[in-house]
Amino acid sequence: MEILTTTGAVLLFSLFYLLGIAGIIVPVLPGVPLAALGALLAGLLTGFESLTPTALVIVAALAVLSQVVDYLGSVLGSRYYGASRAGVWGGVVGSLVGLFFFPPLGFLVGALVGAIAFELIAEREVSDAVRSGLGAFVGTLGGVLAKVLIVIAIGIVVFPRLI
Repeated sequence: MEILTTTGAVLLFSLFYLLGIAGIIVPVLPGVPLAALGALLAGLLTGFESLTPTALVIVAALAVLSQVVDYLGSVLGSRYYGASRAGVWGGVVGSLVGLFFFPPLGFLVGALVGAIAFELIAEREVSDAVRSGLGAFVGTLGGVLAKVLIVIAIGIVVFPRLI
């Protein structure tokens, strides 16, 4: 019976882990938190024997870190390249619009276009608006890359404990 429980935990976590990876590319899905939820459910399924509460705390901390890094990547990337408040908001709005009209990677181009458009609406110079858009793009891309590394770290924490 223990083999079935362990196998079920591995399959359950694997499903949530794959959804988590998809969620990094498709921002509507909460990628890293889904992987963390899968770890918690796998822990529950195994009675927290192999996937201990300590390991789950590490996974939860990584999930929180991913959300912070994602937010800071967008804001700091935009700010570093000279974005105004309008440019930062334009990057966020553009990411969402790009996601819906050009999935799955439209959120990257959307951040660029949205930041430029909002900066131009705020009557900034074209060169400043383009630089702001590049910042939004770089910041968003940096957040995505950080989340990829964090979800890999979650896999490194969880899979060896379940297998």
